[in-house]
Amino acid sequence: MARLRQQYSQNYGSSSNINTEFENLVRYLNAAELGEKTLGELLATLFDTDGVWQGPIEMRKDSSLGIQYRIGTYTDTTTGWVTIASMDDLRGAAGSTAGTIGAPILYSRQDVATTSGQTVFDYAHDSTDDLLVYVNGVLKREGSSHDYTKSHTAGSGSAGAVTFNSSPHASGAVVTIYKVRATSVTGYTRSDTLTTGNQVQFAFAHDEETVLQVYKNGILQREGGSNDYTTSPQNDVVTFTSTVASGNLVSIITVENTSTTTVTGIMMEQDFVNTTTGLIDFAKLAIDNDEITQAKVKDLATDLSAKAKITTASSTPSSPATGNLWLDTSSTPNILKFYTGTQWLQTSPDSTLPTFTSSDASKYVRVNGAGTALEYATVDLSSVLATSQRGAANGVASLDSTGLLPASQLPSALTSGNMYLKIASPSNATYTMEKFWKMKIQITAISVATTGGTIVVQPQVNGTLAGSATYTANSSGSDTTLGTVLEIDCNTAAKTVGFTTTSNSSAANLEVVLAYNIMSS
Repeated sequence: MARLRQQYSQNYGSSSNINTEFENLVRYLNAAELGEKTLGELLATLFDTDGVWQGPIEMRKDSSLGIQYRIGTYTDTTTGWVTIASMDDLRGAAGSTAGTIGAPILYSRQDVATTSGQTVFDYAHDSTDDLLVYVNGVLKREGSSHDYTKSHTAGSGSAGAVTFNSSPHASGAVVTIYKVRATSVTGYTRSDTLTTGNQVQFAFAHDEETVLQVYKNGILQREGGSNDYTTSPQNDVVTFTSTVASGNLVSIITVENTSTTTVTGIMMEQDFVNTTTGLIDFAKLAIDNDEITQAKVKDLATDLSAKAKITTASSTPSSPATGNLWLDTSSTPNILKFYTGTQWLQTSPDSTLPTFTSSDASKYVRVNGAGTALEYATVDLSSVLATSQRGAANGVASLDSTGLLPASQLPSALTSGNMYLKIASPSNATYTMEKFWKMKIQITAISVATTGGTIVVQPQVNGTLAGSATYTANSSGSDTTLGTVLEIDCNTAAKTVGFTTTSNSSAANLEVVLAYNIMSS
C-alpha cells in the first residue's frame, strides 16, 4: 500500500527539497485514483455524507447456483454475479430415505420485469426442455408465427433464452418462465387450437386419471358444468359450457404427476382429498357400520331427544309432550293428531273446527296466513263505508243513474292552464292567444315581461278589452294575480282570448302569459 511520507521533514532550505516533497505528494494522489475517479469520488461511492458505508453490493439466492453476490452498478439482473456458496453446500448432508415422492412438474421459475422494448429474456435450459411462458399471468404460445421462440444456446450467457416476436408489454410487465419436468408426467402433451368458427368441443386424448389445465386466450379456465368446461375421457374431448367464437386460442395441457410412489403414513392430496371441499373423502376412511357413537356426531343426541314422538293407539297417550304425534286408531280411517300442550288437534284442519272459548264470540273461521290450519278471527269492517256517507262531508260522492258523478258534486274549477305568446317587436295592437269553445273559463293571473323598453298590456276577449286594469311590461317582469277574475262563457259561441298593447316605448321581446281555470259550469 502506498504511504505518504515527508522526505525532508523540517528541511526545506532548498527548492529541490520542496520540489521533491510536492512530487511525492502528487505521486501519492495519482496512485489513489482508479477508473478516472479521484480518492474523494471513490470514497463518496462507498460512504454517505455521515461516513456510513453504502457500497453498491447485492446478494441473492439462485435456485440452481446458490448464494451469490456482485459489486457495482449494472443495467440488467443477470451479469456480474459471483457464487460464494453452492446449493449443495447449503443443503447439508442428506437424510434417511423414507420413500419417493414425485418431483414438482413445474420448476426453475423465473420472473423478469421487462424494460421498454425488451424482447430477449435469458433463461438457461436444454434443447429437450419444454417451457411454459406467461406475461402478467397470461399463457403464451411458442412459434415464430405466434408469441415467442426458445433457444438453449442464445442469450447473453449463451445458456439459453426466450425471444418474443415483439415486445410483450410496456416497461414493468412481468415475464414468468417455467420448465416442465416431462419425466414426471404421463405423456406430457400441450395442444393449441385457434378456432376458425364457433366451436364448443376440442379433441384431447386423456383418461380418468389425467389432470388437465385448460386455457382460453392464455387465461386459465375452471372445470365444472356450472363453470367453464367439462372433460369426457370416454370421447377424448374437452367441452366448453359456452360457445368459443372464431379467432380464440384454446390451449390444453396435461399436468398430472405419475412418478409418485406409496409412502406409508403419508396421504397424498390427489389420492385422498376432495379438491372441491378440501376434506378427506369418506370413502377413503375405514369405518365399519354402527362404529360411530351418537356422542361423536355433533348435535345428534340433542336432535334425537328433541324429535317428535309418535304413538299408535286407540286411546289417548299418557303424559304427552308438546309436539307429540298420535295416530288415533279408534276410528276408520285412522286420524293423525298433534299435542299443542293443552289438547290434541287433528293435523288436517279441513275436517274439524278449532276448539273455541268465550273469547271467540262473534268471530269467524278462516284459513291462517300460512294456509296450514283454521283459526278464529275478528270481523274487520274498517275498510267498509256506510251508505250514510254517500254525498256527505268527508264521505264519498254519489253516482247518478248512468254511473257518473253529478255536476253538483264536481269542484268549480276542473283544471288549470296557461296561454303564452312572445312577440319580438310588438306594436300598439290587439293580439289573439287562444280560442275557446264549449267551456267556461276564468282568467286568474297575468305575467308580462320584455327584454328592453316598456309597453302597456290589457286582456281582451273577442277583440274587446276585458276588465279595467292594465299591466306595464318591462325588463324586470311582472307576475300578477287578478283581484277580480275575468269569467268567459264559451258554451254558446266560440270566443278568442288575447290582449291589447298601448303606450309602446321601444319594447322588445314582449312575453305575455294568461293563467286560466276551466270551470265545471
